Order: sequence, then structure tokens, then C-alpha cells
Amino acid sequence: MLGSDVVGELDRLLRETYALWEPGWVTFNWRGYTYDHVQRVRGLALNLCAREGGSAEVVDLAAILHDITKPYDGEYVLDEKGNRLLDTQGHWRNQVRQPTGANEVTALYETLGLAGQLHNESGATIATHLLCRRGLDESTCAQVATAIRDHLQPPAGAAIESVCLYEADTIDANIGLPAFVRNIYINLHFRDARKRPEDPPTEVLLRETPLEFLRPYIAENLPRWSEGKRRDFIPRLMTASARTMALARLERLEQTWACLREELSNYGVASREGCLAVVLHFMAHREEPSIAAETDYLANVWLPSNGATPQACGMIVHLQREATGVE
Repeated sequence: MLGSDVVGELDRLLRETYALWEPGWVTFNWRGYTYDHVQRVRGLALNLCAREGGSAEVVDLAAILHDITKPYDGEYVLDEKGNRLLDTQGHWRNQVRQPTGANEVTALYETLGLAGQLHNESGATIATHLLCRRGLDESTCAQVATAIRDHLQPPAGAAIESVCLYEADTIDANIGLPAFVRNIYINLHFRDARKRPEDPPTEVLLRETPLEFLRPYIAENLPRWSEGKRRDFIPRLMTASARTMALARLERLEQTWACLREELSNYGVASREGCLAVVLHFMAHREEPSIAAETDYLANVWLPSNGATPQACGMIVHLQREATGVE
């Protein structure tokens, strides 16, 4: 493994880089999302690597840097009918989103002429330069770059490091309790964007008539969402370890949906002490949210000071464990 000084330096550079872009939403993400996502992917990728074999050093470095140029990916490029355009590899094309400041990463991006490349390609190039500057050997730099380049879809016969990063990235964004929290924020964001003039603001709706939103969201939207992930993403996973972990996460999600449905009939208590209270906390804290920070608050402040139900305690514990990649 690398010394903690190099890993720590790269982590600080990552956080500094993300802060160079204006806050706000782009596609399905907000500025504060990607740093937390990277940390979760690191833990999960290392877990998968330990189960499947491979170089933990390569996987950790690739995970830290896999989204280093993600902020450059702006809104989707649309055709005249409003459909998203695809590149030659079948990925959605993005506009280029420029930073408001500069650092080592943005200087490399400009010098190397990477504008227009999707973040897996530009990120692989940036990672090579960053790691070579920090004295890593050529072989390690090349393996890290390959894993980053492959993380959207590894080719047949890809190295296990590429596979572990791809699977961790896919699982974190789509399957599990952290993905559920992201789904909460996405649903509320797009309600804001699409609501009719006569519809109440989201904050008013959640404050005055919360069940009007929560009932269909919990009873209809969430089961449909998780079933779609089971159908569309489980088959894409390439290792037995990833499939086992993803299926366990889906089972926990389905247990959470059942708990939330039951709590709707006792909303007054559940909104203070149950899984509903956890959901409502995330809904109430959505201004440039950090999933990690809000989860820490729930675990270390809310749980000790409230008579939380065992189900709510379990939900938070599993959320923490999934966020670290243990589950």
C-alpha cells in the first residue's frame, strides 16, 4: 500500500478540485455529492478487491482519482427533439462545464487539451500525470489509468482492478441505502424543477401535507426504483462478490420499504422516532447536502437524543456500513 502521505495528498487535491466549481445541480448530481461518492467507492472497491484478488494499491488510487475530472461533465447534449446524444461508446455526451478557479488538475486539463472527453478518459490521463509527478512507478501509473478508463464499462478480459472499480462505482450510485438517499434528493430536486405554478413549494408540501408526497413515493416509486435496479444493474455485475453484496443491499432496501409503508399508518410517532424520521431528516437537509455529514449527524446526535425505534437504528447502522463498503 502507498504511504498515507501520498493518499492524503491526493484526497486533499480531490476536495480542492471539486470546490472550484459553482454549487448546484448538474444532471443527476450536485456539487457536494461526488466527493462523498468517491469515499464510498474507495471502501467498496477495496472490499471487492480483497475478495476477488488484485492490487489494493492500484484499486485505492484508481478509486480516489476515478472522478477527478467529473465536474467538467456538464448538462447532457440534446438533439433537436430533446433526446440525449450518445458518444461512440454508448455513453451520454456532456457539455463542458468550466471551473471558477484553477489548481494542478485544471492546469493539466487545459494544457493537455482534454475538453470534450468524458471523465473516464480525461481522468485516466490526469491520473497518470498526477501519479508520475508523485514518484509512482510506470507500471502502477498505467494500471491505475486503465482502471479509471474502464470504470464506466470494462472490456472483456479487463483486469480485476478495473472490474472492482466498475462494480463499486455501479453499486454505490444505484444499489443500497446511500443510493436511496441520493434518490430522495433527486426526486425532490426534479419536483422543484417540474412542478406546476399552482403546486405548493416542496418545503411547504413536506411541512403541511407530507403524506401527500410520502404515500406515493414510498408505496409506488421506491419499489419500482429498486426493482428497476435489480433488473437493469445486477446483470451487469461481473463478479460473484459484487452480485452477493448488491443482492443483500436490495434485500435491505425492500425491508426498508416495508417498514416505511407500515409507519405511514402511525405517521405522528414514526415521523419522530422511526425510519420515516430518518427519511424526513434527509428531505429537510437538501441544500448542497453531504450524505456523509447528515448520516454522521443522525448516528451521533439524533440517535442518542431520541427514542428511535430499532428499525430506525438499524437503518442508520446499515447506511453507515454500506457507506464504508463493509456491506
